[in-house]
Amino acid sequence: MTYIPLTRCAALAYAARAQTRPRPGTIVPVRAAKLAHHLLGMEAEARLTHIAVLDDEVLLDVMTVLDLYADGPYVLWHDTISGFAEDVLGLTLTDTQRAALEAVVAPDACRAAVRAPYPDNELLAAVLMVWVVLARCSRRMPQVAVSSEAWFGAGRSLWRVIARFVDNASLPGSLDLRARAWHQSDRGGARWLAAFAVCTTDPYAFAGLPPYAIVVSDASRISDPGGRAVLEHLDLVAYSRNRLVALAGDEQPEEWFTQYAARPDVTAVDAGDTTAGGDAT
Repeated sequence: MTYIPLTRCAALAYAARAQTRPRPGTIVPVRAAKLAHHLLGMEAEARLTHIAVLDDEVLLDVMTVLDLYADGPYVLWHDTISGFAEDVLGLTLTDTQRAALEAVVAPDACRAAVRAPYPDNELLAAVLMVWVVLARCSRRMPQVAVSSEAWFGAGRSLWRVIARFVDNASLPGSLDLRARAWHQSDRGGARWLAAFAVCTTDPYAFAGLPPYAIVVSDASRISDPGGRAVLEHLDLVAYSRNRLVALAGDEQPEEWFTQYAARPDVTAVDAGDTTAGGDAT
């Protein structure tokens, strides 16, 4: 993935968080609070259009309000992962990639299977994990993003993409690339583990997690009994706010992914067409 300059929205979100940490130290106009409430009540497309034409000073006040009294400035993209990828992360998505991202986070898509060539496969997985951590994890209903890896080297490049996003977009939190863990903290300094990797063939290693989004970036290569057992267990518990998103490359997938993608209760997306809409990397 090539270098992506800091976007306007990412820079303003960083500035808003800087004004409210380690403790609230700024006063924002009442009109900013009213505008923030109005924006959150709009449909996603209309909200993105409105954000694009707001003055930087006004948008900064709105983001500061959201960081003080809501779930952070990124909640403006809580219902549009493609908008988050473009406005905050600075990606130029193809039409197919945009449709794939929105499909796997639809309210009724607890299970999803995505076919995408490398490195788009890992790019989409990284966007999904970052969006869950920053735009979907609320104080009232926490959610974690987990990359499931059948072998230790499987998710190395995925976490490198996440690290690039954190650096390029000045995203909050503390990322430990060696441990493959991303901690977040509140204004009081309390820390929690918001995203991490699980490398295991034990299906019950995921027991006790809060609502989660499991991302399997190398699902097409899983053929051993242990790896299949983990995915079959995650498949059984994918309901309500839990999600299982299996991503396969453009090679011939193993039997588990083929059968999973063919099921009627699985949202299957082919993101192999990358010719329209620009270069995502």
